[in-house]
Amino acid sequence: MARKWLIPILILIGIYVFSSQGLKGGPEVSARDAAALLKGNPLPVLIDVRERAAFDQGHIAGAHSVPIGEFKARLESLKLPKMDPVILYGDDDGDARAREATKLLYDSGYQGALTLRGGIEAWRAAGQPVAKK
Repeated sequence: MARKWLIPILILIGIYVFSSQGLKGGPEVSARDAAALLKGNPLPVLIDVRERAAFDQGHIAGAHSVPIGEFKARLESLKLPKMDPVILYGDDDGDARAREATKLLYDSGYQGALTLRGGIEAWRAAGQPVAKK
């Protein structure tokens, strides 16, 4: 029972050690590692920063839709954990919106803020499930 949290914690530590925090907009996580974090405790908060129409076409189950244009205004109302993982994602690696949101969170003291490297496309390519509204 005590080991339930061990793997997600080790993954998170690895992410922090090997991440490029200031270079690309904060730490990143692969789709595989994000899926592992979603099986751990505490569960990460998922935030999809794409426009609502893209979110409705397919998103990671349990994700909150917070388009980047609304992100700063909604930040306080989201009540995100300061230390637990918060995974933000957009369309793909060329999508700077998730990195922008992650950097904003990280710079605001949210130590668990992570960008899903490759966005929803990497999630799909890794064979992970996608929910639709």
